[in-house]
Amino acid sequence: GVFRAFGLSRIRLREMAHRGELPGVTKSSW
Repeated sequence: GVFRAFGLSRIRLREMAHRGELPGVTKSSW
């Protein structure tokens, strides 16, 4: 459902952030 999709996208965003693919996002933000 919606929550499941949100959870997956949230995980994806965190993975991207840890790889440095998201400018301005630091590991400390998570």
